[in-house]
This record gives sequence, C-alpha cells and structure tokens, in this order.
Amino acid sequence: MKNATRIDWKVPLVLLVISAVPLAAGIARLIGLAGNPEISTENARFVAAPFPVIVHIVSASLFSILGALQFSSGLRHLCPKWHRVCGRIVVASGVLAALTGLWMTVMYPIPIELQGDLLYAMRVLVSVTMLLSIFIAVVSVMDGDIATHRAWMIRAFALGQGAGMQVVVLLPWMLLIGKPSMLQRDVLMSLAWLINLLVAEMAIQRWSPRNSSFYRGTV
Repeated sequence: MKNATRIDWKVPLVLLVISAVPLAAGIARLIGLAGNPEISTENARFVAAPFPVIVHIVSASLFSILGALQFSSGLRHLCPKWHRVCGRIVVASGVLAALTGLWMTVMYPIPIELQGDLLYAMRVLVSVTMLLSIFIAVVSVMDGDIATHRAWMIRAFALGQGAGMQVVVLLPWMLLIGKPSMLQRDVLMSLAWLINLLVAEMAIQRWSPRNSSFYRGTV
C-alpha cells in the first residue's frame, strides 16, 4: 500500500514542479500590476489592458494546480465528490485560460521581438485546440464515456502546461548556447507544446481502461 501511495503522488508532484516557474512568474506579474510598474516594451500591453492577463494568470494557475491533483487516483478513489467538484473548477478555469490566451494573442500589440509569426500561429492553434479538447471531454463525461473524457482532459492539460515545458526547453538552450534568435525562440516554444502532447498520448495509452490503477474511482 505504501508503494502504491508513492506512485500515486509521483505524477501530480512532477506536474506541480513543472508548473512552479510559470506560477511564480504569474504571481510576480500580478504583484507588479497591482503597484505602479514602469512601462517597458515587455509589459506595456499588460499595463494598458490588465484585465485579460489577470484573468489568465488566475485561471491558468487554478488549472495547473487542481488539474495536477486530478491525476491522483488515490484522491479520486477516497474523495470522489472532491474529484467531481474539482473537475468542474478545472474545466471552467481551463476554458477561461484558453479564451484569455487567445484574446491576448490576437488583440494585444505584441512586439515582433517577443512573438514571431510561428509563435503567433501556435498560440492561436493551441488555444482553439484546448477549448475543443475540453468541450469533447465535457460532452463525453455527460454521455458516461469516462475513458474518452479523461483522454481529452489529459490532452487539454498538456496544452495548458505549455509555459512550464517552455522553461524546461528554453533554459538549457540559454545556458549552453545563449539567447536564441527570434525564429529559434519560436521553434523552441512551439516544440514545448509538441513534447507535452507526445507525453500526453503516451500517458493515455498507458492509463487505458485496461490499467485499473488509473481508472480506480469515478468521475
């Protein structure tokens, strides 16, 4: 039982660790906006229109933290009601994070040195795909199809965790090679989402209905 408990918490803890840097950056952004920040190229759009980024940070933080805990089969088994309530919050926060992410990508005047055409296209695609994934997941659970529901929520979570994986991808590059060019940055940041989706598909295959350890408990 002790071994099962350790395994049960491994995935949520790893996901929370990966989310730590984006969560800290989000908190720092909120603190900065709450004061009287000095206007710069990097933050001018947030200071001019703070509401979307505030909603995005709060919703993305909830999605990351509560979404990670949804991977604990022990919590689902011991507290199924908590899992259902938490799942509703995860869905709502995921939708808000995707919508605000899409709005900021399209509507904010983002300087070319912070976002090239490739990254722009990827952010739009990721936001739309994340919304579609959550929609399919919700429809599936309403139909009683738990396997499909969980598969699409895993995909949505992977897309929503792009910022965390971008840190993992960009940091070694910057330490070993230096500051990436605009194209290199766009490629590396786009690669982070692809890595997350690859890991998600591997997890979906591993945690299929044939593996009762993941599907223990009910939605």
